Amino acid sequence: MNFSMIELCSKALNKIGASEIVSFEEGTPEAELAKSFYPVVKAKLLSGYPWSFATRTAALARVADPGPGEYSACFALPNDFLGALKISSGTRYKIARGRLFADAPAVELSYVADVDEGALPPVFTSAFVYALAAEFAISLLDDGAKFSLFYKLSNTELKEARFLDSSQESPKGLRNFSLIDVRK
Repeated sequence: MNFSMIELCSKALNKIGASEIVSFEEGTPEAELAKSFYPVVKAKLLSGYPWSFATRTAALARVADPGPGEYSACFALPNDFLGALKISSGTRYKIARGRLFADAPAVELSYVADVDEGALPPVFTSAFVYALAAEFAISLLDDGAKFSLFYKLSNTELKEARFLDSSQESPKGLRNFSLIDVRK
């Protein structure tokens, strides 16, 4: 059940009763809004949670960049980078101006990536369509009631998506917790 960007936008437009689009370049108000909102809403939803389907790890290339004086090294971020999760060295770091600054000679970054539509699971896709519908409802129709409805539906779907995504790995156990150790 993979959908293209146009198909996802058309599904959202259908939900608010607007006309579907066949291209971002067709010159209609629907196409213009879809073209501008799609990447923003997608990036917002993806970067708001460490989704298992969008988590990546990469060794970062060191670059010459003076950067903030408090860090010893500068690294280029991956092209699909949306948000940092952690770095391998465990050292302090800062992301600014599209670069990662750290006090480490080498860095492996775990991050949330901007993934292709084919990688989006169905429950995330549903939340994404509702989020697009909310944006389209307020921008195309100036309909606050529809915006509120689709915004709530998107949040409900996102909660379910987070729950399902979190169940894709074994639970993290409590380690080195003094109250548990006392019971042994």
